[in-house]
Amino acid sequence: MRLLEGKVALVTGAARGIGSAISEAYAEHGARVVCGDVLLDKVRAVACGIQGAAVLLDVGEPESVRQAVETTVSTFGRLDILVNNAGVLRPHLIVDFPLQDWELVFRVNVRGTFLCSQAAARQMIRQGTGGAIINMASASGKKADREESAYCASKSAIIGFTRVLALELGRYGIRANAILPGATDTEMLRDLFEKVPGVRDELLAKTPLGRIATPRDQANAAVFLASDLAGHITGEQLVVSGGEFMDT
Repeated sequence: MRLLEGKVALVTGAARGIGSAISEAYAEHGARVVCGDVLLDKVRAVACGIQGAAVLLDVGEPESVRQAVETTVSTFGRLDILVNNAGVLRPHLIVDFPLQDWELVFRVNVRGTFLCSQAAARQMIRQGTGGAIINMASASGKKADREESAYCASKSAIIGFTRVLALELGRYGIRANAILPGATDTEMLRDLFEKVPGVRDELLAKTPLGRIATPRDQANAAVFLASDLAGHITGEQLVVSGGEFMDT
């Protein structure tokens, strides 16, 4: 069953990890996908593999965002789904946190989510046929993690922003939801495992399903939330953590 047949999606941060997996899953379910990222060669490879399109996309730059939406519409005729997946992590203790790293995290994670959502929502409203916006937040947006003050704060902001999106856009038939991944096997997590011995075993011990999530686990959640199966779900948070954050 192809759940996204005939839909057009724009996925940010699509060059690798969760974004790449979402792009592939959407294509498998019948969507035409535009993959956006600052890593142009890598995102072109992802798009080529799914017969989609690739755009150079800096989510923190308004003109880049505008062009990505325009390219999506000019290439495939419309925009039905936006996935705000682009994100960065810069770990520091608060007392040592460089301002430039704090501002980078908020530029990508929060400003980028705002700019892309604004541009996509305007296009969806013009089309008049509704749509879906999916924001990749994090379980870290609802709990404290040492050395992750900027990341946790940015993901909390995305959760709050998603609720307001749902509130304001519902009258246009546009749904907005957030996915809150737990530990997921991406380059970002593998870098953490290398830097902090014992973290992997600690995470596994806290996860009832006994394994780290794959990017495809998160992608499957994104397929569901974009599909008509979630047609009456908006303003919600879907935690995908194997039970690690069942009380979050």
